[in-house]
Amino acid sequence: MHQHEPTERQEEPTERQQIADSFEQLGPEAPTILPGWGASELLEHLLLRERHALALAGSLVPGPLTGFALQRRRRQLAELSFSERVQLLREGPGPLSPTGRIDQLTGDGELLIHHEDLRRAQSGWEPRRLSARRSADVWRTVRRMAPVMAHIPAQVTLVSPLGGLRLGSRWRDGSLRVHGDVMELLLWVSGRDEVARVRIHGDPVGLQALTEGRRGA
Repeated sequence: MHQHEPTERQEEPTERQQIADSFEQLGPEAPTILPGWGASELLEHLLLRERHALALAGSLVPGPLTGFALQRRRRQLAELSFSERVQLLREGPGPLSPTGRIDQLTGDGELLIHHEDLRRAQSGWEPRRLSARRSADVWRTVRRMAPVMAHIPAQVTLVSPLGGLRLGSRWRDGSLRVHGDVMELLLWVSGRDEVARVRIHGDPVGLQALTEGRRGA
């Protein structure tokens, strides 16, 4: 009797599936690279962002009502076990969530970055080996997010195996070239200098501009 080969290629897990798997494998006490945040705090942030975005945004506006709404949402999440919270993350935001629309536009950029916040705090971590298709997806994310996240008063060119991306005005003095794989460039534009494996070349004016600029949300 002959065995038949699968007619369809097994699909690659989504970033949401992969980060949820990492949370489950590492547990709530696992460290992250974010100061003061372990896996439990990072998971809470992601769930608040996806399911209670208005309460999270309201925390930036002083006032008893906005603070009360955020604390109430946090208490509701705290009543769930860690596994239940991971399952909520797997399910993703509802169809009316503004966060879901943002993630569609950015190619799940927030999940990509925060997954690495978790992964790269673990002993012996190594960069992920991405498929060609996944690398192309991440490069598209870099192209969409970098102009918003990197504000450096110089000509900055990101150089990846999939191409280059120029940021800023060509009329600025000083230039920088930042070389790295696509995931490393995404982490660099988000300000994760301690873990982003990139190579930076630039003239003195450009290197000084790097210290004066900002990256990240």
